[in-house]
Amino acid sequence: GGSVYQDFAPGAKGNLKPGLKNQNASHRFLSAAPPTGCKTDGTHSRLPTTILVYRKSLDRVDRVEFKTYIKNVLPNEWRSHWPKESLKAGAIAVKNFGWYWALRSASRTPSGQCYDVTDHTSSQMYKPGSATAATNAAVDATWGIRMTRDGKIFKAQYCSTTTACGHWVTGDWMSQNGSRDKAEAGWSYARILRYYYKGIVLD
Repeated sequence: GGSVYQDFAPGAKGNLKPGLKNQNASHRFLSAAPPTGCKTDGTHSRLPTTILVYRKSLDRVDRVEFKTYIKNVLPNEWRSHWPKESLKAGAIAVKNFGWYWALRSASRTPSGQCYDVTDHTSSQMYKPGSATAATNAAVDATWGIRMTRDGKIFKAQYCSTTTACGHWVTGDWMSQNGSRDKAEAGWSYARILRYYYKGIVLD
């Protein structure tokens, strides 16, 4: 408590102000500056703080705060009125897909800018300002959950129905409508994810 405070830059050294010396002062570690260029600060065990989104119709790349990105993708991939456990399963899948590509930054726009994902169906549908209360709640409820395979973030893919997913790799795709049906049948989001994505760990 109190109004006296003092900031130190990363790696800097200095003496405390007289008003702080010999006091039981608290300490707050501020986050580092966000990454720049093509870099990410994410790892397989730590979420990235931002993601590079290619806004194709605008022909530009935006660096978007990662949680904001997820919250503005989920309502465009899952219906907001679907059961909560379906939305939670979707929130984790959407997060994993974005996280996977944020660790790579391998794509380039025609003008040579690097990006992680596009804002349409070739990646995930991202629409700024589209977040809803229901989908936000699903993202918040599962934000601390990590889904890995062999200790690494994997490309959690999904499509509308099991039939639509049928010709793709078994165990790497989730049916969006199937997640709804299973949630309506009383399945938890964890059970839904383990049904569709084989060999995963949720922690």
